[in-house]
Parts: sequence; C-alpha cells; structure tokens
Amino acid sequence: MDPHDHLPLAPRDLLILAVLAEGPLHGYGLIKAVEARSQSGVLLDPANLYRVLRRMTGLGWIRAVEGPGDGRRRTYEIAPDGRTVLRAELTRLEHLLEQARPAVAGS
Repeated sequence: MDPHDHLPLAPRDLLILAVLAEGPLHGYGLIKAVEARSQSGVLLDPANLYRVLRRMTGLGWIRAVEGPGDGRRRTYEIAPDGRTVLRAELTRLEHLLEQARPAVAGS
C-alpha cells in the first residue's frame, strides 16, 4: 500500500487516526477525544463516525475489537497501515508548514 495514494486526509480522518494512535477507544470515546483534540472544530455525530470507521476498517487502517459479552460494544484500534498513513500525512503537513512559514516570518 502506498500511503500517498490516500493523501491529503480529511481533518476528521487525521484526528481519528491520531487519537487511536494513543490507544484503543470505543465510538463515544472517539467522538469526545476528537472533539477535545480539535477544540470543538471537528464534531462527529454517531452515524457519521460509524460510517467513517467502517471505511477505515475496510481500508485496513483500523481494527474493530469485539467487547466482552454480546460484542455490541466494540473498541477500535489503529492498524499498521493506519500508522503508515498517519505518519505520511503528518510529514506532508510539516513540509507544507515549512513552505508557508517564510511568508509570515517578516510580518
């Protein structure tokens, strides 16, 4: 998989991967963590979140782990391909910032 085929990431996708890189979370925990990380700039409703999680699972970026009991409470964790895509996007953004900084350095 070439991670650059998936760049640039939507801010929502970047934040979901970044939050999961710190450890597994269930859906509600992801909603709250993304909201906190983005200082309420990225708000996820449950239907949208689970659609994104299904897509990311299909791409192999994250894994769903069934909870104990009936398995309805899943947690999500980042997969190796997800870490690769996250690193590639962070590198891309860092490079972009390096290119833009001189424009405001003299202001």
